[in-house]
Amino acid sequence: MLRQRFNRTCLSPLDLAVCERVFNQVCADERLDPLDPDAEILAVMVVAIYRNAHTSERELLEAVRSRRQKNAGTPQ
Repeated sequence: MLRQRFNRTCLSPLDLAVCERVFNQVCADERLDPLDPDAEILAVMVVAIYRNAHTSERELLEAVRSRRQKNAGTPQ
């Protein structure tokens, strides 16, 4: 149980590398500057989805893209 909690709160270098690759791919797809304030929101989203779903890189990328499309479709 403790190990499961630890895994959800602390990301290993491999976990961070997966999140970084997904972040970079979405930034490239959306032509988003990684230093833009919107990119910070994206980074938080990537890590949150990764922590909650603990998915593969491909699944994480699909989940982030799906969430971004849903958010873009909602009126602000």
